[in-house]
Amino acid sequence: MPSWALLVVTSCLLLAPPNLAQVTSQEPLKCFSQTFEDLTCFWDEEEAAPSGTYQLLYAYSGEEPRACPLNPPCLLPVSPFGIRYMCQFPAQDEVRLFSSLHLWVKNVFLNQNLTQRVLFVDNVGQPAPPNIIKAMGGSQPGELQISWKAPAAEFSDFLRHELRYGPKDPRNSTGPTVMQLLSTETCCPAQWRPNPAPALDQTPCAQPQQDGLEQASPTREAPSLTVMSGSCLISGLQPGNSYWLQLRSQPDGVSLHGSWGRWSHPATVDLPGDAVEIGLQCFTLDLKNVTCQWQQQDHASSQGFFYHSRPWCCPRDRDPIWEKCEEEEKNPGLQPSQVSRCHFKSRNDSVIHILVEVTTAQGAFHSYLGSPFWIHHAVRISTPNLHWREVSSGQLELKWQHPSSWAAQETCYQLRYTGEGHQDWKVLEPPLGAQGETLELRPRSRYRLQLRARLHGPTYQGPWSAWSAPVRVETASETVVTALLLVLGLTTLLGLLLLRWQFPAYYRYRPGPAGDRAVVRAGPEASE
Repeated sequence: MPSWALLVVTSCLLLAPPNLAQVTSQEPLKCFSQTFEDLTCFWDEEEAAPSGTYQLLYAYSGEEPRACPLNPPCLLPVSPFGIRYMCQFPAQDEVRLFSSLHLWVKNVFLNQNLTQRVLFVDNVGQPAPPNIIKAMGGSQPGELQISWKAPAAEFSDFLRHELRYGPKDPRNSTGPTVMQLLSTETCCPAQWRPNPAPALDQTPCAQPQQDGLEQASPTREAPSLTVMSGSCLISGLQPGNSYWLQLRSQPDGVSLHGSWGRWSHPATVDLPGDAVEIGLQCFTLDLKNVTCQWQQQDHASSQGFFYHSRPWCCPRDRDPIWEKCEEEEKNPGLQPSQVSRCHFKSRNDSVIHILVEVTTAQGAFHSYLGSPFWIHHAVRISTPNLHWREVSSGQLELKWQHPSSWAAQETCYQLRYTGEGHQDWKVLEPPLGAQGETLELRPRSRYRLQLRARLHGPTYQGPWSAWSAPVRVETASETVVTALLLVLGLTTLLGLLLLRWQFPAYYRYRPGPAGDRAVVRAGPEASE
């Protein structure tokens, strides 16, 4: 190989734009533009030629032809006999949109045109990949927020983008997911609403059954996408996992035309885990102060953070400013608690976001994100009092009263009971707003009963209250009840007979007007 050939190969590796491999045009003379302010054209020859053999000439309609300076020829890696010639237009003034551009390749020595082409620069777009400027978790578990910037900002509204992402773990056999990001006038997803405060064991309230309505259990949705002006929000990902992601662009096919550009360099992001895993529960007792608690691992340290946000429907560009949640003071004389607590002041005009950071005894760091909520959706009420009486053998009539009458119709209850010496509880859920319940139990048995309540209405919602103190009940047997009724009846009859025997002067019989006999009282009034 001659010495100039080595220089050719070196120049090709250093100067060839990465977009060359993406060009799929069937034209002998191929051209593309990355920003619509530049233009690169190239063609291939089977053999190398002395310097100055070829010229690439171009001209707009009605103008004199000009020569585009050629880069040093490149040796194609796929064939040792293929030589590529390339020209990058030197100045922005030479690239015009919506104007026909005439190009042709000329062999100077033979004074012969080898190939020619007429094109519009706005039809050969192959955009450079966007620059990912931010990739972070969203406002809810399993959300990923991405922001990017197009290389040519003035043309960004005429591009569409494609996102490719996948789990970072190499052991995960799931292939990458590719989504096309379509621009929309509004990016408000219907499913983005602040959820009620997560509770340690929160379940839906029992509702009166209605025809035609079915209750669906909550499940994690499939990944969905929301896009607006250089940012997108992916939901439905696995909380606590790491992901890689890439972007590429293509003209929208309306104002500008072309093909997909190359993928951007991969960016990685670690999503926080779901705070449900650590049993996060937030509540307020006075609509002013919020208390959050979560399960604490042995020999681990944790810290809670919060921030308030306006109820925007779309992801915001700037990062949230997290504030520390004030830890609850612990008594040093007591054993370490399995539950950590913190509290902060809040307000009712903004959404509350909670983040918990945990450092294990081994030094591993984990973060957990809670679902956003309103303070009036995290109201915890006091424990209701349970009252009972046995109306018949084994049948109990239960009554309770809501501590706040203003929310009686927005409160649901859970009643649980178990036999004496047993640990398996049976749970009943009376209808929303119920103030009592009838319970059928086994006669001549002992039971423990407990009651708890929570708000679940259109105005106020919240987690479950603590269970009430156990109420111990001993049901009477059927034979005992029958005997009591018999004794009561005989006692009443005996009492009447004793009255008749002790005071005979006060009672006598006389015939009535129709010949019937009536009982009348003897006394001074009777003789008148």
